[in-house]
Parts: sequence; structure tokens; C-alpha cells
Amino acid sequence: MKLCRCPVCHSDIHLDQLLEDDAGREILGLLTELKYGVARPLVSYIALFRPDKSALSNSRAVKLMREVLDLFPPSQLLAHCLSETVNAVQKKRRESRNLAPLNNHRYLMQVMETNRPLFSGTGSAAVNNAERATQGSDEVENTILYIERFYQLGQPVEHLPGYDVWRKWKDKQQK
Repeated sequence: MKLCRCPVCHSDIHLDQLLEDDAGREILGLLTELKYGVARPLVSYIALFRPDKSALSNSRAVKLMREVLDLFPPSQLLAHCLSETVNAVQKKRRESRNLAPLNNHRYLMQVMETNRPLFSGTGSAAVNNAERATQGSDEVENTILYIERFYQLGQPVEHLPGYDVWRKWKDKQQK
């Protein structure tokens, strides 16, 4: 079944061909299950590992995706750090004309360590360990931290998904 045309090379993309390959099927499965806007930055990030003269194989792409997701859980922090890593590496490649592919995740780890404080609350806005245990879910914690960060920056948060969870947490904090 013809899915669409590639926006880069204009060749036809067939869904049945993607699903025929085990690694291609696994890539599609991984990407559709990701939350917090991680899928697009993750695809851009693994493209940094593509050799200059050839394509990145689906099996290598799956391996890279699994490595990243094993190192870091999907979160707004991961999406931000992946985007920041891609932008920094692409800028460096443009400036230095060094097109060598990445071969490890060390730079992403550095970006994660640098940005982690930006995504954790400070003072009374932080979720303490006792509350984390009662919430029992990293997803709820990530939602609260994400919306709290927007709130601290003075951005409107009423339209964000998870606002109700954050509002309950905020009301509990103010009591």
C-alpha cells in the first residue's frame, strides 16, 4: 500500500514494505508509543549517527533508539535535550565542515546533566520524595514538572494536557 512520497527524494513510501522488515516494524512501534514529543527529536538524533556515504540501517536505528530509551526515560527533558543536541551538532558540522557521524551518546549525556536542573522544581515547587512515592508514577511526575516549569516562566498553562493533575498538585502544595 502506497503511503506517501518522500519529501526529500520523492520516491514512493509503501507501508507494507516498512512492515515487512522486522526492524522497520519495531521502529514504527517504538515511535508510536513515545510520549512527551520525544519521537521527532529522537529520529533527528539518530540521524546524527548516519554515515556520510550510506544510509543508516533499520537494525542500527532500532539499536540506537533502544540505547537512548534505556539511558533516559521518555520525558519533556529528553525531548528538549535531544533537540538541543541535534541543533548543536548540526551547527558545529556547518561551521567546521566535519561530517563524521556520532559514535556514542556521551554528548547527549552532557546535555542531559546540564539541562536537568531546568526541569526540576525549586523550593516549594519541587515534588519531594515522599510525594513521589505516593504518586507512584513517573508519568504523573513528568507532567507536574513540565507544567510547573511553564508556570514558573509565566506562561499560560490552562491549555496544556495534564493541567488537571498539576492543578490538584498545586492546590495540595498551597495548603
